[in-house]
Amino acid sequence: IKRVLAVGGFIAGIYSIIFTWLNFAWYRSYNRSGFHWFDDRGEWNQIDKAGHMYGAYFETVWAYELLRWSGVDNKRAAISALFIGMGFESSIEIWDGFSTKWGASWSDLAANFAGAMLAMVQYLLWEEQRIMCKFSYNRQVYKYPTPELKDRADALFGKTFFEKVLKDYNNITLWISINPSKFFPAIKPEWGCIAIGYGGENLLGGFENKWIDKDGKPHDRTDLPRYRTLKFSLDADLPRLRPNDPTGRAAFKALNIIKIPFPSYKVRIGH
Repeated sequence: IKRVLAVGGFIAGIYSIIFTWLNFAWYRSYNRSGFHWFDDRGEWNQIDKAGHMYGAYFETVWAYELLRWSGVDNKRAAISALFIGMGFESSIEIWDGFSTKWGASWSDLAANFAGAMLAMVQYLLWEEQRIMCKFSYNRQVYKYPTPELKDRADALFGKTFFEKVLKDYNNITLWISINPSKFFPAIKPEWGCIAIGYGGENLLGGFENKWIDKDGKPHDRTDLPRYRTLKFSLDADLPRLRPNDPTGRAAFKALNIIKIPFPSYKVRIGH
């Protein structure tokens, strides 16, 4: 019981910290409005949808691990973690719904559900994650080479590292990382994964590369094609690197939502 209460208090505390940070990193610069819905399915080449799926996935995974540590059995932990992951990620829709810049989104909620379900179903089937959602950010991939593009990126995605990690859709990649040895134990090494990533390039607006800057000057950069990118790479299932070290394994489970840097092969798909 003590562990369950401790986990509940920890989750509530983390929830408060995360959404206080989101308010300062994302929402404080925009005016508020009455709650409303907005259809953003076509924005950002759906990279934001992949981000919602990723967020709900790792929040479900973390909640499951905490619940298992507190003594909850696999089935109850998996189902409870689904609702915690969905609750965490879907709370964003409340902020969006009251912002004049955005609106609550049914497609975001669908992506949240998909990510949380991916985690829960694997726990129910295998009591482990064999197909993992991961994240990488490299601000050097797309460098915004001209003052015009740099100013646009700062206006869209923020100027600090933490703001850009959340919003810089040209340098974020969302990955599906599969560990073959969990399906076929004869495959070695046990920690080796195959990873497929999804990202974008030349995204200078939600729907198109046209905008009006803060001085009222119009910009038209439709000469820059908006690409989707697929990346193929290798990855590591971090907990498998420390199988006999409970502390190290626990730490690596928490970090296993981050894609390990490996060379990748990239394919661009035109807009």
